Amino acid sequence: MKLFTGKSLIILIISLVLIVCIGLSVNSGSSVNWIGNIISVPFSSVGKVLSYAGQQIEEGVALFDDVERLRAENKRLNETIDKFNNERTEYLRLKSENDDLKNVLKMRKDFEDFEFIGANVIAKDSGSFFNIFLADKGFTSGINNNMPVITSKGLVGKVTSSQPFSSKIISIIEDGSAASAIVAKTGDLVVVKGDSRFSKDGLCKIEYIPADLDLSQGDVIETSGMGGIYPKGIIIGTVKEVRQGESDLDKYAIIEPAVDLRRLTQVVILRDKASEESGKEDVTAEMELADK
Repeated sequence: MKLFTGKSLIILIISLVLIVCIGLSVNSGSSVNWIGNIISVPFSSVGKVLSYAGQQIEEGVALFDDVERLRAENKRLNETIDKFNNERTEYLRLKSENDDLKNVLKMRKDFEDFEFIGANVIAKDSGSFFNIFLADKGFTSGINNNMPVITSKGLVGKVTSSQPFSSKIISIIEDGSAASAIVAKTGDLVVVKGDSRFSKDGLCKIEYIPADLDLSQGDVIETSGMGGIYPKGIIIGTVKEVRQGESDLDKYAIIEPAVDLRRLTQVVILRDKASEESGKEDVTAEMELADK
């Protein structure tokens, strides 16, 4: 019976040789120490490879943690930025409204014969601009037809109908609206009208320009005080363009309103104090007659 096969015997001999060499190499002064060095070379290389791989894995894990941390930090910063932008938008809105209010108060000196009634825009017709819209003050607040409507920037239009708690307002760009006006630099009389061709762009027009009228781009147009609706001196807008009509004598001008009718949120309705006092006197007279 054979104790070892040929292959097993070879493995046993190699193992014994390795054990002897390793034992000898422990002694640094041994002449066979070079054998241990030779044997240790591949094992050392494998160790370095494994060590490097482990280091890379640790760095990858650390990088992943950093990415997650940066994502969380980025999310927090974005939320802070969004909050800041919202607060800034609200601040600018309030500042704009406050500036408008201050300017309206300054206008009281120019229109001392009128009571200023503030109102909020609560509805509008379809379209990008405010051609026709609804304000939240009606005849219970003393609002009646044909009262001028303005902002701190200038003319908006007029009241066309009044309900108890709301008023319908037509702006100067609506087709069919009209206002007697003057060219501020010359005092020449003109008529500003709404026109469906231009209202979609938020514009209106001076329908007819006399041949001797010097009108050019940038000229300021104001209400003339004639016509019985709008007091004198309310800015309507500026001349955007002067156009030639079908004939040499037919010229008209495109007017850009001073008021931003696309972003209208608040208006001021002007009530004539004289009309208010007259109305009170009529009511008093009627009550006295009823008592008699």
